Amino acid sequence: MSRTRSANESSVLVERTAGLTAVLGAFVMVSTVVFTITDFMGIQNVLVGAAVAFLAAFQAYRTNERRSPSIVIAAVLAVVGLWIVAAPFVLSADRALVVGVNGVAGALIVILSLAGAYGTRQLSTTASASV
Repeated sequence: MSRTRSANESSVLVERTAGLTAVLGAFVMVSTVVFTITDFMGIQNVLVGAAVAFLAAFQAYRTNERRSPSIVIAAVLAVVGLWIVAAPFVLSADRALVVGVNGVAGALIVILSLAGAYGTRQLSTTASASV
C-alpha cells in the first residue's frame, strides 16, 4: 500500500511541476510582448519560451497518461532554464527588467525541472522495487 501511495505522490509531483514549468515557459514567451523586449533577445524569448512550454506540457501529458515520465526531458528543461537565466548576459541585454524577468523565470524553471527529475527518479525506483 505504501508503495502505491508513494508512486501516486511522485506522479503528482512530476505532473504538477511540469505543468507549472509549462506556464513559466508561456510567460517567458509572452514577456516579449508584455515588457516590450526587442531585438534578438525578444525573438530568443519567444522561441525558448515556446520550447519550454511544449516540452513541459508533453512531460505532464506523459505522466497523466500513466506512461513513465522522462528524466531526459526534465534535464533538458533544466538546461534550457539555465540558458534563460544566462541569455540576457550572453546576448548583451542592457535593460534591468529583461535581466530580472529572465533571471526569475529561468531560476524557477530550473528548480521545478529538478523537482520533476526527483519525482521521476522516485517513480522509477518505486516501479523497479515493485517488479
